[in-house]
Amino acid sequence: MPVYSFVGHMPLGVPWPVLGSVVSGLGSLALLPYLWPYRNRPGARMWFGVLATMALWSLSYGVALLVFEPGLRLLLEAPIWLAINWLSVFFLGFALSYTGRARLLRSKWMGLIVLFELTSTGVVATNSIHHLVWSNYHIDPVFGVATVSFTPGPWLFLQWAVMYLCVGTGIVFLVETVASYGPLYRTQAAVIAFSPVLPAGASLLWLFELGPVPQLNLTPLMFLPHLVLDVYALFRSDMFELSPATRRAGERAAIDDLGSAVLVLDDEGRVIDLNDEASRVLDLEEPDALGQDAERILDTELGLGGSAQRVSLRTNGERAEFKIVTSPFETNRGTVGGYTLVLQDVTTERQRKQRLEVLNRILRHNLRNDMNVVQLYADELSERSDGPEETSMATAIEEKSSGLVDLAEKARAAAQTLDELDDERVRVAELLDAVAVDYRDAYPDATVRVAVPDDLVVETNPRILELVFENAIENGLEHAAHDEPTVEVTFREVSGDGDSVVVAVSDDGPGVPDHEVAVVTDGEEDALNHGSGLGLWLIRWGTTALGGDLSFTTGDAGTTVEIRLPGRLEG
Repeated sequence: MPVYSFVGHMPLGVPWPVLGSVVSGLGSLALLPYLWPYRNRPGARMWFGVLATMALWSLSYGVALLVFEPGLRLLLEAPIWLAINWLSVFFLGFALSYTGRARLLRSKWMGLIVLFELTSTGVVATNSIHHLVWSNYHIDPVFGVATVSFTPGPWLFLQWAVMYLCVGTGIVFLVETVASYGPLYRTQAAVIAFSPVLPAGASLLWLFELGPVPQLNLTPLMFLPHLVLDVYALFRSDMFELSPATRRAGERAAIDDLGSAVLVLDDEGRVIDLNDEASRVLDLEEPDALGQDAERILDTELGLGGSAQRVSLRTNGERAEFKIVTSPFETNRGTVGGYTLVLQDVTTERQRKQRLEVLNRILRHNLRNDMNVVQLYADELSERSDGPEETSMATAIEEKSSGLVDLAEKARAAAQTLDELDDERVRVAELLDAVAVDYRDAYPDATVRVAVPDDLVVETNPRILELVFENAIENGLEHAAHDEPTVEVTFREVSGDGDSVVVAVSDDGPGVPDHEVAVVTDGEEDALNHGSGLGLWLIRWGTTALGGDLSFTTGDAGTTVEIRLPGRLEG
């Protein structure tokens, strides 16, 4: 067994090992008042513990180096070893709290570490009985200070192993914060992660009896650079002003408050994290889910990194439909580190879609077919009618039924068009000229003018764009106050950023009623406020689908609809 000794002789004045230890201790205590205003910040209370144990170790060691009486010198080992036992625990607790992992402080592993340190404190206190920590303890002075020599026992090495495990784990968490959160927290986390390196190195030299004076434990003196880094982190890098725990808590809250179940998988598809909603949906507590294969939990084959999927799950005794949206995330090296799975409950959406499909079928087929029958009977009734009154009623029936059929056809065509997603490069002038020709044919007494530059180009869906302008022009023609209406389509402006254009459709009609404009602008209808048809709604829906917006100007001279679309002028 190696023999450890702290050696020295007593010159005039204070020996440098004593001076360095006392300065370290007093420096640690001096930081505590400055840390007090931050006591409620993540990690601050644990950092109090780090500084307090550093001060206890340094001051006790500094005093002990001046005591040459063996019995009293042995008593002074108690506060030194108390600090040694708990310093690393406080550092690990700080790292967990500071990096947003405070919940791990209540984990069983942290409980085992605390239990070990309590046991170790008792073992040190009763060492004279069993000698598990040291034996052959005696004063062996050098440099004028009362260093001691002893033969280390097995518990000493176990204690030091646990200490380095705690410190190393804390450093790993801090370094991970630097890697994950980037420049905002990089300086303070890096400084605090490096601060234990020098004291830890000095402890290793002492533990393995290395260096020219291996008997002297330089750890308390190495707390001095540790304190310098602490001061820098506290006062220059906003150590507790900008805490990564706040960001981590915000990220966690964002996931938990998302309202959807979220699973985080590693690159092998195993669950490494999940939010509370996922636990509820899957009826699975977090400890039971972690490490499990996601495909087994969801009972479906996942196409990770592919398109959205659907899965049926039983939640709280009821069957529900979920859409699974998968997104890969990258490591710092640019490789895929894993995947996030968001399970969106689409049960209500699917039921609503089914209802709309049924209603759409009724609108397309049943209403149209029944109205065709009504039209036939109206024609027959008109031919058989002798008096003007009967003829007028038959004509009214025919016109109204024809209008309903046209409305059903428009709704069907609009539904199909608005479901289209493909964009292409569209020359607006060519498209508007073609639309204008159709309406000049349909309304021979009307004037439809288009004044749009030939080089106006938009990257958009041509069918939806056509639908918007068809309804804008038709609205002006159908609601005209005279027999020869005029509708003008003009280019207004290019936006300041050059990424959007404005095209206006103006008519000379009586103007769209304010309540109908308000309904379309607000986006809601009710029993008292509603539109008279689909035209204005189709203009709004189509413009929104194209990523644009619109505005209405009404007055005695007519109505102007300004349609702003993503686009540009070429050349």
